[in-house]
Amino acid sequence: MNLILDFGNTQTKLALFLNKELIKKCTFTKNASAEIENILNEFKEIKRSILSSVIKHDEQITTLLQEKTTFYELTTHTKLSFTLNYKTPETLGKDRIAAVAGAISLYPKKSLLIIDAGTCIKYNYVTADNEFIGGAISPGIDMRYKALHTFTDKLPQLGIENNFTLVIGDSTQTSIISGVQMGVLFEVDGYIQKFKQQNKTGIVLLTGGNLSFLVDGLKNSIFAAPDLILTGLNEILLYQYKK
Repeated sequence: MNLILDFGNTQTKLALFLNKELIKKCTFTKNASAEIENILNEFKEIKRSILSSVIKHDEQITTLLQEKTTFYELTTHTKLSFTLNYKTPETLGKDRIAAVAGAISLYPKKSLLIIDAGTCIKYNYVTADNEFIGGAISPGIDMRYKALHTFTDKLPQLGIENNFTLVIGDSTQTSIISGVQMGVLFEVDGYIQKFKQQNKTGIVLLTGGNLSFLVDGLKNSIFAAPDLILTGLNEILLYQYKK
């Protein structure tokens, strides 16, 4: 059994895989060390683990995993099943690497656009030769709302509004919501349309914390993959043993 840990900017995701089958997952925002220790005590079958972190995490967690399992931490030196064609691999987000690994495991030898909509919106492009060639990063929905409030004197702090469809806001509040949420939808749809123009049979996958908002609002056809990063980390862990 494999233990998968994904430390993101706002929360930590934990998953258990039996080979390639996801059998358990949970999310927490604090007490990560205690939660992980409880899982290790409950599931004695866990033999291997992998950790991916985009934040500075508690080193006690690493020590615990090293003591209890055969442990890997995802780095730019980790062996991958695909090619990284990126000028600055040392700065490439581990979540982007994991998302690509997960997408390729689902759709090998396909042109892919992988959109991870979380704290930031990350666009990742993969060729039909399983080559990651880069992408784009823009502010996520919450970050856009916070920026409008933080960098102005009078605009209020707002949050995501589901089922909002106004393009032309009739108040300051609805104008902000339109600018943020409809702006995100237009942006994402634009990237998808450009990708589809260049890759007629290409596949678009969507993941991340704002997945449901985008799935409901996008005009283009996409595949929702809520567990893509966890799946990708498990694939990377399995690949270490193939090598």
